[in-house]
Amino acid sequence: MFDPWPDDPDPRMQAAVAAFARHHDDDPRRIVRGGETVTVSHDYHARLCRWVRALAPDASEAVRLAALAQHVRRFERPRGDYPSGAEGYKRWRADAARVQADIAESTLHACGYPPQTTARVRQILLKQRLRHDPEAALLEDAVCLRFLEDELADFARGREPTAVLAILTKTWAKMTPAGHAAARQLLRGMDPAVLPHSPELLALVGLTPPA
Repeated sequence: MFDPWPDDPDPRMQAAVAAFARHHDDDPRRIVRGGETVTVSHDYHARLCRWVRALAPDASEAVRLAALAQHVRRFERPRGDYPSGAEGYKRWRADAARVQADIAESTLHACGYPPQTTARVRQILLKQRLRHDPEAALLEDAVCLRFLEDELADFARGREPTAVLAILTKTWAKMTPAGHAAARQLLRGMDPAVLPHSPELLALVGLTPPA
Protein backbone atom coordinates (compact mmCIF):
# COMPACT_ATOMS: atom_id res chain seq x y z
CA MET A 1 0.00 0.00 0.00
CA PHE A 2 1.32 3.42 -0.96
CA ASP A 3 1.05 5.50 2.22
CA PRO A 4 4.29 7.46 2.75
CA TRP A 5 2.83 10.02 5.17
CA PRO A 6 0.59 7.94 7.49
CA ASP A 7 0.94 10.38 10.40
CA ASP A 8 -0.60 13.32 8.54
CA PRO A 9 -4.29 13.55 9.52
CA ASP A 10 -5.16 16.24 6.95
CA PRO A 11 -7.86 14.74 4.69
CA ARG A 12 -6.36 16.67 1.77
CA MET A 13 -3.03 14.86 2.26
CA GLN A 14 -4.84 11.54 2.46
CA ALA A 15 -6.66 12.40 -0.76
CA ALA A 16 -3.38 13.43 -2.42
CA VAL A 17 -1.65 10.20 -1.43
CA ALA A 18 -4.54 8.19 -2.87
CA ALA A 19 -4.62 10.28 -6.07
CA PHE A 20 -0.90 9.94 -6.72
CA ALA A 21 -1.08 6.23 -5.89
CA ARG A 22 -3.55 5.88 -8.75
CA HIS A 23 -1.14 7.70 -11.07
CA HIS A 24 1.74 5.46 -10.00
CA ASP A 25 -0.28 2.27 -10.28
CA ASP A 26 -0.91 3.02 -13.99
CA ASP A 27 2.77 2.40 -14.73
CA PRO A 28 3.04 -0.82 -16.78
CA ARG A 29 6.57 -1.51 -15.50
CA ARG A 30 6.92 -3.84 -12.51
CA ILE A 31 9.53 -4.43 -9.83
CA VAL A 32 9.72 -6.83 -6.90
CA ARG A 33 10.54 -5.16 -3.59
CA GLY A 34 10.53 -7.11 -0.34
CA GLY A 35 8.73 -10.01 -1.98
CA GLU A 36 5.92 -7.76 -3.26
CA THR A 37 5.40 -6.85 -6.91
CA VAL A 38 4.69 -3.16 -7.38
CA THR A 39 4.96 -0.70 -10.23
CA VAL A 40 8.28 1.05 -10.82
CA SER A 41 6.62 4.42 -10.16
CA HIS A 42 5.07 3.22 -6.92
CA ASP A 43 8.45 1.92 -5.74
CA TYR A 44 10.31 5.05 -6.80
CA HIS A 45 8.03 7.47 -5.00
CA ALA A 46 7.71 5.35 -1.87
CA ARG A 47 11.49 5.19 -1.51
CA LEU A 48 11.89 8.87 -2.38
CA CYS A 49 9.42 9.82 0.36
CA ARG A 50 11.31 7.56 2.77
CA TRP A 51 14.48 9.55 2.10
CA VAL A 52 12.67 12.87 2.59
CA ARG A 53 11.42 11.59 5.94
CA ALA A 54 14.90 10.36 6.93
CA LEU A 55 16.54 13.67 6.06
CA ALA A 56 13.83 15.91 7.51
CA PRO A 57 11.18 14.29 9.70
CA ASP A 58 9.50 17.69 9.97
CA ALA A 59 9.58 18.43 6.23
CA SER A 60 6.99 20.95 5.11
CA GLU A 61 3.69 20.01 3.58
CA ALA A 62 4.87 21.35 0.19
CA VAL A 63 7.98 19.16 0.17
CA ARG A 64 6.00 16.07 1.14
CA LEU A 65 3.50 16.76 -1.64
CA ALA A 66 6.29 17.35 -4.15
CA ALA A 67 7.87 14.03 -3.22
CA LEU A 68 4.61 12.29 -4.15
CA ALA A 69 4.85 13.80 -7.64
CA GLN A 70 8.57 13.93 -8.51
CA HIS A 71 8.30 11.60 -11.53
CA VAL A 72 4.53 11.34 -11.80
CA ARG A 73 3.51 9.60 -15.03
CA ARG A 74 7.03 9.87 -16.44
CA PHE A 75 6.50 6.40 -17.90
CA GLU A 76 4.28 8.07 -20.51
CA ARG A 77 7.21 10.15 -21.77
CA PRO A 78 10.17 7.77 -22.20
CA ARG A 79 13.66 8.98 -22.96
CA GLY A 80 13.63 7.01 -26.22
CA ASP A 81 11.01 9.35 -27.66
CA TYR A 82 13.67 12.07 -27.87
CA PRO A 83 16.88 12.30 -29.92
CA SER A 84 20.03 10.76 -28.49
CA GLY A 85 22.78 12.97 -27.12
CA ALA A 86 22.98 15.78 -24.63
CA GLU A 87 20.51 18.11 -26.35
CA GLY A 88 17.87 15.41 -26.63
CA TYR A 89 18.39 14.53 -23.00
CA LYS A 90 17.95 18.15 -21.90
CA ARG A 91 14.75 18.48 -23.93
CA TRP A 92 13.37 15.29 -22.43
CA ARG A 93 14.19 16.39 -18.86
CA ALA A 94 12.71 19.85 -19.37
CA ASP A 95 9.51 18.54 -20.97
CA ALA A 96 9.10 15.84 -18.33
CA ALA A 97 9.56 18.32 -15.49
CA ARG A 98 6.98 20.70 -16.95
CA VAL A 99 4.41 17.94 -17.49
CA GLN A 100 5.00 16.51 -14.01
CA ALA A 101 4.52 19.93 -12.44
CA ASP A 102 1.31 20.42 -14.44
CA ILE A 103 -0.05 17.05 -13.28
CA ALA A 104 0.93 17.78 -9.68
CA GLU A 105 -0.85 21.14 -9.70
CA SER A 106 -4.06 19.79 -11.20
CA THR A 107 -4.08 16.74 -8.91
CA LEU A 108 -3.53 18.81 -5.78
CA HIS A 109 -6.17 21.34 -6.84
CA ALA A 110 -8.65 18.46 -7.14
CA CYS A 111 -7.70 17.37 -3.62
CA GLY A 112 -8.63 20.77 -2.21
CA TYR A 113 -5.28 22.51 -1.90
CA PRO A 114 -5.24 26.28 -2.45
CA PRO A 115 -3.35 27.94 -5.33
CA GLN A 116 -0.49 29.09 -3.10
CA THR A 117 0.22 25.49 -2.08
CA THR A 118 0.01 24.07 -5.59
CA ALA A 119 2.23 26.88 -6.91
CA ARG A 120 4.80 26.21 -4.20
CA VAL A 121 4.85 22.50 -5.03
CA ARG A 122 5.42 23.42 -8.67
CA GLN A 123 8.39 25.62 -7.69
CA ILE A 124 9.94 22.80 -5.69
CA LEU A 125 9.47 20.26 -8.49
CA LEU A 126 11.00 22.53 -11.14
CA LYS A 127 14.02 23.28 -8.89
CA GLN A 128 14.73 26.49 -10.77
CA ARG A 129 16.44 28.11 -7.76
CA LEU A 130 18.01 25.00 -6.29
CA ARG A 131 20.89 26.80 -4.59
CA HIS A 132 18.56 29.35 -3.01
CA ASP A 133 15.59 27.15 -2.10
CA PRO A 134 16.21 24.84 0.88
CA GLU A 135 13.03 22.87 0.24
CA ALA A 136 13.92 22.17 -3.38
CA ALA A 137 17.43 21.23 -2.19
CA LEU A 138 15.95 18.80 0.33
CA LEU A 139 13.92 17.09 -2.39
CA GLU A 140 17.00 16.95 -4.64
CA ASP A 141 19.02 15.35 -1.84
CA ALA A 142 16.35 12.67 -1.53
CA VAL A 143 16.30 12.14 -5.31
CA CYS A 144 20.07 11.70 -5.37
CA LEU A 145 20.13 9.37 -2.37
CA ARG A 146 17.45 7.17 -3.88
CA PHE A 147 19.55 6.94 -7.05
CA LEU A 148 22.69 6.05 -5.11
CA GLU A 149 20.87 3.43 -3.05
CA ASP A 150 18.84 1.79 -5.81
CA GLU A 151 20.63 2.37 -9.12
CA LEU A 152 24.32 3.16 -8.69
CA ALA A 153 25.47 -0.44 -8.26
CA ASP A 154 23.68 -1.55 -11.45
CA PHE A 155 25.04 1.49 -13.29
CA ALA A 156 28.59 0.70 -12.17
CA ARG A 157 28.59 -2.95 -13.25
CA GLY A 158 30.46 -3.35 -16.53
CA ARG A 159 31.42 0.31 -16.79
CA GLU A 160 34.82 1.90 -16.58
CA PRO A 161 35.66 3.57 -13.25
CA THR A 162 35.88 6.91 -15.06
CA ALA A 163 32.20 6.64 -16.07
CA VAL A 164 31.21 5.83 -12.50
CA LEU A 165 33.26 8.75 -11.21
CA ALA A 166 31.61 11.05 -13.76
CA ILE A 167 28.05 10.17 -12.67
CA LEU A 168 29.02 10.46 -9.03
CA THR A 169 30.59 13.86 -9.65
CA LYS A 170 27.39 15.14 -11.28
CA THR A 171 25.26 13.69 -8.49
CA TRP A 172 27.51 15.05 -5.74
CA ALA A 173 27.36 18.56 -7.16
CA LYS A 174 23.57 18.66 -6.76
CA MET A 175 23.59 17.77 -3.08
CA THR A 176 23.82 19.70 0.18
CA PRO A 177 26.22 18.90 3.06
CA ALA A 178 23.40 16.97 4.78
CA GLY A 179 22.88 14.93 1.62
CA HIS A 180 26.62 14.30 1.36
CA ALA A 181 26.70 12.95 4.91
CA ALA A 182 23.91 10.47 4.16
CA ALA A 183 25.51 9.52 0.84
CA ARG A 184 28.84 8.72 2.51
CA GLN A 185 27.10 6.15 4.67
CA LEU A 186 25.62 4.51 1.58
CA LEU A 187 28.87 4.53 -0.39
CA ARG A 188 30.89 3.26 2.56
CA GLY A 189 28.74 0.14 2.62
CA MET A 190 28.93 -0.63 -1.10
CA ASP A 191 30.89 -3.62 -2.31
CA PRO A 192 34.27 -2.38 -3.66
CA ALA A 193 33.98 -5.01 -6.39
CA VAL A 194 30.96 -3.10 -7.70
CA LEU A 195 32.08 0.41 -6.78
CA PRO A 196 35.89 0.50 -6.75
CA HIS A 197 37.20 2.79 -4.02
CA SER A 198 39.61 4.65 -6.28
CA PRO A 199 41.60 7.59 -4.90
CA GLU A 200 39.59 9.94 -7.11
CA LEU A 201 36.26 8.63 -5.83
CA LEU A 202 37.40 8.69 -2.21
CA ALA A 203 38.61 12.25 -2.61
CA LEU A 204 35.34 13.33 -4.23
CA VAL A 205 33.10 12.04 -1.48
CA GLY A 206 35.48 12.60 1.43
CA LEU A 207 35.95 8.99 2.50
CA THR A 208 39.17 7.53 3.87
CA PRO A 209 40.73 4.51 2.14
CA PRO A 210 39.73 1.15 3.64
CA ALA A 211 42.30 -0.32 6.02
